[in-house]
Formats: sequence, structure tokens, C-alpha cells
Amino acid sequence: MFSKLLARDLAILGIAVLAWQVAAPVSAGAGAVSDLSGVLLGALAGAGAFLVHEWGHLLGALASRSVVQPAASLRSPFVFRFDSRSNSRGQFLVMSFAGFVATAAVVWAAYAVLPSELLASRVARGAVVFLAVLGIVLEVPLVIYALVSGRVPPLEAQQRATA
Repeated sequence: MFSKLLARDLAILGIAVLAWQVAAPVSAGAGAVSDLSGVLLGALAGAGAFLVHEWGHLLGALASRSVVQPAASLRSPFVFRFDSRSNSRGQFLVMSFAGFVATAAVVWAAYAVLPSELLASRVARGAVVFLAVLGIVLEVPLVIYALVSGRVPPLEAQQRATA
């Protein structure tokens, strides 16, 4: 299932890159078409940032030899489920921090690579920053719990944070 999820997400990212190359310059203009292209492309870039964040978590989980299960459906926005009963606190922390590193890389890229004169870039940056803040609000409390308690957050807490 991971290969299907990877194919799905690479297709989404490929479409986002292609759409950006074709339509992003339109968002530099004025008018409804420019505004619409900027908002749609920026939102698509934000979706791509979310996928990079999720794959960062999975790569961290796999690097720490965590027990994970792939998402049950291609319709799920998440790539995997972390087994809190089978994994250690250290594995949880590696998985968590890998997602933060992936998000940091996306935030850096949004500001270092995307041209500021495009509305699409500004919307993408807003989406990326929003997702980073959301990650902090939802995921940092779980990391703090793991650090303070010495345990992996229960599965129910993880599900509430990502639901």
C-alpha cells in the first residue's frame, strides 16, 4: 500500500509543479483570473507541503524502525498510522521531529525559491506557515507529553491531534 500512496502523492506533487509552471505567472497580474490562479495554485502548494510533512514523519518512523501501518485507503490524507503500543518513546520522537524537519524545509523553500511578486507565491507561503503553526499546535503537545512522561502518547491522543 505504501507504493500506491507514494504514487498518489508524487502524482499530486507533479500536477502541482506542472500547474505552477504553466499558470503561476498569471497570478502576477490584476483581475479575477489572476486572483483565482493565485489562490488555487497557492492552495495546491499548501497541499503539497502537507504531503511532504507526512512523508517526513514516515521517513523518520522507518529510520527508527518503528512499527507502522499504511493508510487503509488512498482517500486518506495521512500516509500511515504509528503504532503507539509497539514503539518506544525514542521512535516516537524521531518520527515527530522528522515531520518538523520536513516542514521547516518546505517553509524555507517557500521563502527562498518562490518569487514574491506572484500572488500564488504569497498564498503558498500563507498556506505553508498556517500548516506549520497547525503542526505546532497539534503535534508539539504530544512531543512534550513524550518528553515529560517518558512514554509514547496513547493512540487516542494521536488520533485527536490529527483528526
